[in-house]
Amino acid sequence: MGLIEITKNISYLPASEDPLSSDVVFITKGNKTYIFDVGANDEAAELINGITDEKIVVVSHFHQDHAANVGRIKFDELYASKETIKHTHTGRVISDKIGFDDITALTVPSSHAKGCVIVVCGDFAFLGDCAYAGFKHGKRLYNVYQLGQLIKLLEGLDVKYFGMSHYKNFIYEKETVLTMLREQYAKRTAGCDFIEAIGRRED
Repeated sequence: MGLIEITKNISYLPASEDPLSSDVVFITKGNKTYIFDVGANDEAAELINGITDEKIVVVSHFHQDHAANVGRIKFDELYASKETIKHTHTGRVISDKIGFDDITALTVPSSHAKGCVIVVCGDFAFLGDCAYAGFKHGKRLYNVYQLGQLIKLLEGLDVKYFGMSHYKNFIYEKETVLTMLREQYAKRTAGCDFIEAIGRRED
């Protein structure tokens, strides 16, 4: 499939369905390449291993489609949440946020998985799956509190665009994503901790 350029120094490998593998973001800064998520397919692993620059990896969360290649790639540093590192068995913990050059990785509240991390660079925030519902009792559900906190955090980011893993177009305007999340949040009811997700992803 190959890399798709977003800006002169940011590109991504689109997600795949078979095997299920996340979008993988590459940000080049001088002689360093920052990689957000490592996917699960051969193409992602080969692309990462083919980079000769210093490689700093950030993994958004522990689900296999985002993290399976950790054991197949070479890197100089890897950062993730404590929960993700329980699964990857390697890396340094991001407990709140950490900065690299003009890139920031920070933990965010998410209904999708415990310990989600996003990466912010310039006009872009790459969200992985943090804006998606989780699965509980066969249903796609948002946790009301976590969704409310996520919306507040995303509103406060000084960016123009969000990268949404597995979505058809990957890059969306910030307000488009926030509108979708606010619509989900508006479905909450008094006394209920969860909201059943409306609509479906553009897989």
